[in-house]
Amino acid sequence: MKKYNKGEIAEIILSTLLAVGLVAVAVTAPNVVQLFKYFDPKNSADRARIKRSVVRLDRAGFVEQKGDKSDVFFLTQKGRERAMRYALDQRKIPSQKIWDKKWRLVMFDIPEEKKQARRAINFALKKLGCVQYQKSVFVTPFPCKKEVDFVGECFGVRDDIRVIVASEVEKADILRKVFKV
Repeated sequence: MKKYNKGEIAEIILSTLLAVGLVAVAVTAPNVVQLFKYFDPKNSADRARIKRSVVRLDRAGFVEQKGDKSDVFFLTQKGRERAMRYALDQRKIPSQKIWDKKWRLVMFDIPEEKKQARRAINFALKKLGCVQYQKSVFVTPFPCKKEVDFVGECFGVRDDIRVIVASEVEKADILRKVFKV
């Protein structure tokens, strides 16, 4: 098994659970997705390390066991949120080889009671590669619907976000320089 930094095994486990819904930690569980195949453990020490990570995730409330003596685990809501945040860190809006000459304006109006989500959306859109155009308006020249949907779902505010496709925006020359299109 390759060397993993602190927390990487937990991140992979949560991401796997997000993708497939459940994992089995024991090799003995037939017909169930096996967690070990994602790590390729070479010996019992590697398998024990993976098992310890799952136990820590269980204690922290990120996963839960199905049944009393089962080694099948599911994501909790808390674990789903953490896994989505890990996945969000890995996302970028893919660029196009040939730009379609359309701008995507991502706008949001998130209520005051969801102030943390508003800040997180602001940060996430910048991290995805969007440029802030106004206070709650971001722009990108590339299709971004899937990424915006994912970000909105991560923070539970998808209904408060709009994406508009426009052929012209003011000060496009500055944006073209920023995006190199």
